[in-house]
Amino acid sequence: MQNKTSSLELIQSMAELTCLTDRDDLAVSMCITLFEMLQCSQIRFYRAVDTERGAALQLNVQFSENGISRFQPTAMAEPAEQLPADKLLQQAVSSDGTLLVSADSRRAVMTLRREKQLYALFDLCLQNNLQPVDYRMLQGLAKIYENHLALLDYSETDTLTTLRNRKTLEKQFSKITAMLQSFGTEPTPADAEYYLVVIDIDHFKRVNDSYGHLYGDEILLLIAQLMQRTFRSNDRLFRFGGEEFVAILGPQSQQGVELALERFRSRVEQYAFPQVKSMTVSLGVTRIRPFEVLSMTMGRSDTALYQAKSTGRNQIVFYNEPTPTAAGDQADDDVLF
Repeated sequence: MQNKTSSLELIQSMAELTCLTDRDDLAVSMCITLFEMLQCSQIRFYRAVDTERGAALQLNVQFSENGISRFQPTAMAEPAEQLPADKLLQQAVSSDGTLLVSADSRRAVMTLRREKQLYALFDLCLQNNLQPVDYRMLQGLAKIYENHLALLDYSETDTLTTLRNRKTLEKQFSKITAMLQSFGTEPTPADAEYYLVVIDIDHFKRVNDSYGHLYGDEILLLIAQLMQRTFRSNDRLFRFGGEEFVAILGPQSQQGVELALERFRSRVEQYAFPQVKSMTVSLGVTRIRPFEVLSMTMGRSDTALYQAKSTGRNQIVFYNEPTPTAAGDQADDDVLF
């Protein structure tokens, strides 16, 4: 299948691929590379996610000879469905192998892993049978992709908690506001809104002063683990700094956000922490608006958090949205609480 020209094209594609730092762009670029290297009729990219009902696959990209027929960035991802009734995909999810091929060699599923856990699948429908050189190429591409993901994880992850770090927050926020802007003048559906939550551990300084920073770090790690267990796989969780965390929840209704945050607040309150026994958190929440920068949204969440702290802690406070005027425009000044 390969000749000198296609080998050079593959090298160029890999060079372009490893320059990307956005996972959605990375998936699309990989689909294009595979489509160019192999004679494919269709390529599908699935993200593997965990749900309350078990493992699930989320279709993010569908690519054919007509171009991208479906592209759903992570910011816009719909809830994942259970595993499709497809034997090859089901085998790929449960297998430790990198490449599964159908009996007629006209379809291949390439698996990608992060820290030995399934991360994603590329489902390739081929016009011709795979050749031995194609097997080696696909396995090599999978390894390059996994290595690049590992580098991205390292640069974007808080080393203590394994949550995303502060510098990643602005990039994720910008993707969501850009997506919200795509609605134009149409109002965002109530169940497709995004919320930014600032989470602060109550009286955390007392822990460091009384027990030392080692116990303080353990509490930060445990809080982060409770966040990961409580929120959905497509919610974004960040260590912002010190004892402060940030979560971006959505797409979801405000009622759904309230339920999720209350579940998290309650779990923290009931958790038996070492040495200190009990800890609580205060949460300030605001809706993300399409045309604003992160500092504006964070400012509203911080205002709501201050209200939660000053009125007893261990509670969730939503920033009240401004009341529209009679003319249908927002009031000049935001209503606080």
